[in-house]
Amino acid sequence: MAEAAKGNVVALGDHPRARTRLTPQESAGVLKDCRELALSRIVGSLSGMLDRIEDDLFELAEKSRDRSEQNVFLDARAAARENRPMIEATFRSHFIEFFNRKVAGDPTASVEKRDTSELSLVNDEELEGKLAVSDMARKLSNSCEGELFALSQRFSFILQRPDMKDDANPLSPATYCAALKDACDKLEGGYKVRMALLRQFESYVAADLQSVYHDLNAHLVQRQILPEIRPVARKNPNAARPPARAGSGGGGGGAASGAQGAGQPAGPANPQADVFQTLSRFLGSPQGGGAAPAGMPAGAHGGLAGGFGLPGAPGTGHSVPQTFLSELTRMHHIVGESDVPVGELVNVLRNLRASAQVAALPTVDATTIDIVAMLFDYIFVDEDIPANVKAMLGRLQIPLLKVAMLDKTFFSSKEHPARKLVDRMAEAATGLDERSAKGEATVRMIERTVQRVLDEFDTDFILFQTLLVEIDAFLEEQKRHEEVVVERSARYIEERERQEIARLTAEDEVARRLEVRDWVPAPLREMLDTTWVQALTHVHLNEGEGTPAWQQLVLTMEDLLWSVEPKVQSDDRKRLVTLLPGLLKNLQTGLLRAGMTDERRDAFLGALVDCHAAAVKAGLRGLAALPGYPERVPEPDFAPAPSIERSVVPAGDLQVEEIRLRTPRVKGAVRNVFTRTGVWTNLARGTWVEFHNGDHVPVRARLTWISPQKGVYLFTNALGAGNAISVSPEALAEQMRRGEARILDSAPLVGRAVDSMLANLQAA
Repeated sequence: MAEAAKGNVVALGDHPRARTRLTPQESAGVLKDCRELALSRIVGSLSGMLDRIEDDLFELAEKSRDRSEQNVFLDARAAARENRPMIEATFRSHFIEFFNRKVAGDPTASVEKRDTSELSLVNDEELEGKLAVSDMARKLSNSCEGELFALSQRFSFILQRPDMKDDANPLSPATYCAALKDACDKLEGGYKVRMALLRQFESYVAADLQSVYHDLNAHLVQRQILPEIRPVARKNPNAARPPARAGSGGGGGGAASGAQGAGQPAGPANPQADVFQTLSRFLGSPQGGGAAPAGMPAGAHGGLAGGFGLPGAPGTGHSVPQTFLSELTRMHHIVGESDVPVGELVNVLRNLRASAQVAALPTVDATTIDIVAMLFDYIFVDEDIPANVKAMLGRLQIPLLKVAMLDKTFFSSKEHPARKLVDRMAEAATGLDERSAKGEATVRMIERTVQRVLDEFDTDFILFQTLLVEIDAFLEEQKRHEEVVVERSARYIEERERQEIARLTAEDEVARRLEVRDWVPAPLREMLDTTWVQALTHVHLNEGEGTPAWQQLVLTMEDLLWSVEPKVQSDDRKRLVTLLPGLLKNLQTGLLRAGMTDERRDAFLGALVDCHAAAVKAGLRGLAALPGYPERVPEPDFAPAPSIERSVVPAGDLQVEEIRLRTPRVKGAVRNVFTRTGVWTNLARGTWVEFHNGDHVPVRARLTWISPQKGVYLFTNALGAGNAISVSPEALAEQMRRGEARILDSAPLVGRAVDSMLANLQAA
């Protein structure tokens, strides 16, 4: 296979250990192994799934108030309990059938995709069943996309189909879902009973399938099938927006579209007002703006050139009563003059909504108060914002209510200056560390910005843009300071990686020669595992792999191993006598490179003399192996649990915490330092992660650099104490599985809140 694969697929010829094109017999063997591994894992977990599903169905029946629905759940529970053997047997046989059809290239095996003309020929129940399977397969594909992508690439190589998609993968989620549906269809209950049981499988299959795909990728890596491929997080164009609402697009942080219902025009006349209209509709309020009070012309309030808050701008067709605006201004001036205790989070808009003054407002204004109150409900529970910053942002409830009343595009336009100001303050506080001077400066900047809004805002939005410029300048200055930390830390990590690559390469050279020899005397084995690895590492760093010095050390190691073997033939004994002077000279050179002390060197050379004498005596007695040395404990064929290793090392006046995943050596495992086994998907630069380490205070840091050699992540925090975190992707994945790290949501704060409100109201 000469051409380079796309994305993260490495050209096979560029990797010394990657398999070239497989023979048909090899491909058939690999495919069978993968099928049996996947089948045994899923079938083995079916019994446990059915146990949990029975409990879930009983609980659903208890909670349901509809008698017919209760009967469906109870009948599904009984069918699952009475037909377990048949469900498992049917799943097994149909899974094998779908797998074999996809291996053979049968297009009809892509069960999750059906032509619309075909769907039109089936009855409603069959159509709903097919759609349910398709939806289930899609959700499972999304939840396993990183592992599934890597697995599909490897199956593409095995089947020699370069353009094979995920859904053509013989082990795609569609294969599992179709086999499960066929197993449920064998039940004698009605259609609703079968579908109730099928839907309960979804949540349990997702977790098991992710684990199965991971193990399959690890198995194929050990078989040298594209060992360099790393699972990647891919953008799903179908998941870029929240689930479709009645006539709406995605919330997308405020870019939601469409408030039309059935029978209404596809495109609304005022797209900028869609989010407010959609929220209003969910709250049961009219979508229109309402009439202006007597004596108040439409749009009679100040504004900002560019469309925000101007008469005729989107969302400003309704005018808020001037008396109410004046009262709001008076209220936030009072807030600006008072000291609110940090940590006191009170949604004052809830109290305002219940006042007599609001009762006289038009419905659209009362609805605006409800929506802004919901916005702050979200902000107050958002885990990604520090508590003291929540309290400061909470002081902006009245000013932001006034903004939203003046201009409904606040909810839909990401470029609205007031909305951007809130987003930028939340962004500035993401990595806040009040223990550092930089963290204190950020807190003061946010306090100062909030105070100016409380004191100066009337109806003119220019204030928000002025404050935005000041915050951006503050953040830019922090970024420049952070770049210095990143540059110095990156240089340090690159040097550490050079050392680690050298050490791993040296360990690999020694381990590959020891693995095939169980009879190596203990003194020699110990010396090779430690001192000789150090010598090889030293040469790798200073002269390089493959240089004459490297080759000399490797040749000396091989001669040493041969020299301690039993010398049965007289020619072998003569060769040993001839070899020893040069061998001992080269051995001395290697021990000096490793920095071995004179005392240890003399002790080892004495032990080596004994080993040579034992080898000669054993040969004279006709022994093929040396007695008296304990057999080496064989390495396990299964992967032991990995461990996380931490160390803090100085890099000038910085402290770099190194976090690595240590996995014990497993027989047959790939040792190449560049190999990725698919335990983690790629992170993008700029991603914030919160690290937890025992009882210590959680630390937040941003991904600012990725090593080009090994993909190691460098996390820094411009607001922290100047330390950096270096973590391998595999170690980060393990930390996340243990709950020791979590990725913070990088979407703008107001956008997150709007999306959450839309989703919650839709689900209500």
